Amino acid sequence: MRTVMLCVLLTWGCAGTGGSDCSTDAYQLGERDGVLRSYEGSRHAARCGSGFNEARYREGYLEAASRRPIPLW
Repeated sequence: MRTVMLCVLLTWGCAGTGGSDCSTDAYQLGERDGVLRSYEGSRHAARCGSGFNEARYREGYLEAASRRPIPLW
């Protein structure tokens, strides 16, 4: 029983550290970050390596950021 619990805990602990953003389309990541106005392209590129298309990320970011309303505070 302890072995099963240990395996479950280890699996949960590793579930969030797989770099799942690296397998997501760069454009979609850019859109998500553009809505939040949080440019993370350089961070994604550093973490994902040469497989990450930062130009495509930037396109998604700019598209989503342009649709976001300007705050009126």
